[in-house]
Amino acid sequence: MRQLVRYEWKKIWGSRLNQLTVLGCCMFLLFCVYSVIAQTHAADEKGNSVYGMEAVKILKEMPTVPVTQENAEQLMQEYLDCTEDPAMNSDKAETNFLNEEVYKTLYRKNREFFSLLTANYQGSSRELNIKEVFQKSMGKDFYKSRSAQLAIELDGFVKTGMILDSQKGYWIKKDERVRDLKLGSFQFWKDMIDSAGWIMLIMPLICVGIAPMFAGEYQTGAASMLLTMRYGKSRLARAKILTAILYATTVYWGIVLTYAGIYLMIFGPQGGTIPIQAYDTANFISYSLTMWQAVLLVAFLHYGAVLCMTAVTLLLSAVFKNSYGVIIVDFLLVLIPRFLYESSGGYVWKHVLALVPSKISEFRFTDYLAYNIPGKVIGLPAALAVTDAICIVGFILASGYAFKRHQVNK
Repeated sequence: MRQLVRYEWKKIWGSRLNQLTVLGCCMFLLFCVYSVIAQTHAADEKGNSVYGMEAVKILKEMPTVPVTQENAEQLMQEYLDCTEDPAMNSDKAETNFLNEEVYKTLYRKNREFFSLLTANYQGSSRELNIKEVFQKSMGKDFYKSRSAQLAIELDGFVKTGMILDSQKGYWIKKDERVRDLKLGSFQFWKDMIDSAGWIMLIMPLICVGIAPMFAGEYQTGAASMLLTMRYGKSRLARAKILTAILYATTVYWGIVLTYAGIYLMIFGPQGGTIPIQAYDTANFISYSLTMWQAVLLVAFLHYGAVLCMTAVTLLLSAVFKNSYGVIIVDFLLVLIPRFLYESSGGYVWKHVLALVPSKISEFRFTDYLAYNIPGKVIGLPAALAVTDAICIVGFILASGYAFKRHQVNK
């Protein structure tokens, strides 16, 4: 088996098309990493925007701030005092009723905290401006207000068909574990989550590499016949499948760990224990995860999607007699779902579409999709893991059977 796997491995990496595809994809992703670093921004001591490495330096020095009732009320009171002071206020809603200088030094330097407070006390409603929200919310318990606003948000999701009424309790119970929020610097972890969408480039790259796995043998035939006579049809099929999985694993984790290493050297690891709620302070997130846990979850969910597409490609390769046909179908399977939107259908459409492998690039912690299974409700990550596992096993078994059947018929 080891010799067969080594032989198939050399065939994959010996392909000029595959070499050029991997090289081109890696160069483009390196450019993307450079762009992410260059576009990194932060506010300096005076509230002015800075970019690139200067912003990175500021972010590294940013302290971690616990979101407590005392801190929340202190910031709200400081803001309200400024809006009442003629030397600090203004009539401009675009600067939140602060003059330019105070807007920069107070609001912009604490933008995420202000965003979190506004969302916590008002939800997605934009009926009140920030000044009115703070005036109305002074003295209210931060976490109780969060729970109340989340319940309102979930009622809205029920009305729009995103979740069922029976799933509302699942999210409320899950959100009860969200406590002791913190804000601070977590740029490395943020960029790792944001860069997960690059899987749309990695998937086609892997598909190109393994498309000839079975289909290439149908075109040449000779090598496959000799190997089959020596090792048997079943062992040859298993070797091809194992090689394809190893190739997909190597390419995916090789690329992910490479840009993770670059990000880590630039931004540093700080912020790994900050709750995921800091990632998007303008929307509710009910996952009780830290940043490092969220990054691991995203990485493995995307890896599952890659293995699922690998299994699909193996089946197509076993059925098609031409590797170019496999590549074309793979590209369509990856690209077409990108133009299908959840808003164009109802409950079933939303929940089925979210499980398509290429839609994993649209996974968001702010989504509240849930699935009913007998006697239990599970979230989207668990549903993706189960679906991917079933599809991977099913498609791999089907591809091996199709290849062996083709050999017999030949």
